[in-house]
Amino acid sequence: MKRSNSNRIAAKTLALLAVCATLFSFSSYRGGDSFSIFLNNKLVFEQHVHLKEGVKSFELGKANANDQLSVYYSHCGQPGKGRSIAIKDENNKTLKEWHFGDGNSAKSSMSCKVGDILSLQKNKEGKLQLYYSSKELPNGHLLASIVVGEKGKTASR
Repeated sequence: MKRSNSNRIAAKTLALLAVCATLFSFSSYRGGDSFSIFLNNKLVFEQHVHLKEGVKSFELGKANANDQLSVYYSHCGQPGKGRSIAIKDENNKTLKEWHFGDGNSAKSSMSCKVGDILSLQKNKEGKLQLYYSSKELPNGHLLASIVVGEKGKTASR
């Protein structure tokens, strides 16, 4: 009889461990900061900041001077206050900054013209960096790099 109780306890323990392992194996993106970058309302990429995926690069070209680049940044599902996006050079010097008011929702965009970004690249080689900052993130966060190649065209890396 003691052996039967031991077997039942062991079986229940294994079943409980299996259920726990199954539930914790799924990742959840709820909470945490996230951002999306769009070019002419087409998603370039989105990223959850807490996943530490590294800095991504994306491509722009002079032919797209009138295109619109839009950034959406969400602080745990909430919009930022006193938001801005900036372009910095490889030496972390701010070349241009755009200021935006408080967001009404997590889907409040911050937009600028691609031509304004491309005009900041003085030499034909090098990187431009896209930063976001707000009252919630006063030191800013690097969102992406824009890699500029020959003849003013950008190259994705």
